[in-house]
Amino acid sequence: MIGRAIALVTLAALAACSPEPRSIAYFEAHREEAARIVADCKAGAHRGRECVNAQAGVAATARELRMNAYQKNF
Repeated sequence: MIGRAIALVTLAALAACSPEPRSIAYFEAHREEAARIVADCKAGAHRGRECVNAQAGVAATARELRMNAYQKNF
């Protein structure tokens, strides 16, 4: 019982200290870092909301590049 309480307190302390996940806009502006985070997430070295945001940032950047290439043809 005491071990479980200590584990819960430790988990709560770690959660309180963890930084806020970076936003999709941040990853759109920092393409190299987004690619690194996505690779880390696929390898299992990184997880959580940042994985989702980094993947969305990579996808948004890819969409933007495709749209720019499409617009140049007109």
